[in-house]
Amino acid sequence: MNKTIFLMLILFTLAFLSAGCTSFESSEPLALSKDAVWEPVMYEGESDENTLFSVPSPQMAAGYADRASKRLQVQDQKIIKTANIKIEVANVTASAEEVKEIAGRYDGLIQSLSVYAGTKNRYTGSVTIRVPAEYFDDALAKISAIGRVLSSSVSAEDVTEEYVDLEAQRDSLSNQLTQYNRLLSRGQNVTEILVVQKEIERVQLELDRIFGRMKYLDNRIMLSTISVSLSEPLQVETPEGYSIPGVISEGIAGFVDTVVWLFIAILTLLPVLILAGAGYWVYQRRVKNRQG
Repeated sequence: MNKTIFLMLILFTLAFLSAGCTSFESSEPLALSKDAVWEPVMYEGESDENTLFSVPSPQMAAGYADRASKRLQVQDQKIIKTANIKIEVANVTASAEEVKEIAGRYDGLIQSLSVYAGTKNRYTGSVTIRVPAEYFDDALAKISAIGRVLSSSVSAEDVTEEYVDLEAQRDSLSNQLTQYNRLLSRGQNVTEILVVQKEIERVQLELDRIFGRMKYLDNRIMLSTISVSLSEPLQVETPEGYSIPGVISEGIAGFVDTVVWLFIAILTLLPVLILAGAGYWVYQRRVKNRQG
């Protein structure tokens, strides 16, 4: 009985091992196809921008390029902004101080300021300020609010083409200067050295002129100019009524003026009257002598 059970266990074990070997031999190894494409695993709520190896579409790339080009063009533009504004205010002196305060508020500076006293205590003035270009519109709006705007004009001069041309000239002349300095170091005689030095002076002079012009343009571009003309309104005069004391006073003043005018006329004509009287007297004497 025990032998029979032992033989059955051995047969069962051999059958199990045989079935395992057969299934292993029939299995095929995993192979990657040449056409297989890796696709990133997408989790819920995750966008394509966070996936590895994500490539933008041609339309998206073109849009990015266009926006970048426009931003670059705007940044490269060289614009000089200026404004002229005439304002009627109640008090020119106080308004000029207010314009100065606005310039300081926007990190600007006062280029000129003048106040004039006109007839009948009517004041006029002018203030010219320079403010950073990014604050130009804000400063102009604040200044316009201090009184009644009579006229206003704003201009924006594009000097980009001139600036780019100056940069090209600067680079070209800098290269020439470098070459001339190399030639100067290799000069063999006095004549060659003098010729090279003359060219260096010419190039350096032209470079100084270009640098000066670029510096001037940079200053005008960075700081915009606002010219403000201030004036007070005309005083409307109403006629006053007549009064007896006023009439008497004006009459006396007129009489005195008339007497003074007659006295001046008599003193002016007195020498002529004396000469005329003397001549007439001499004439009468001669007539009497002839008759006698």
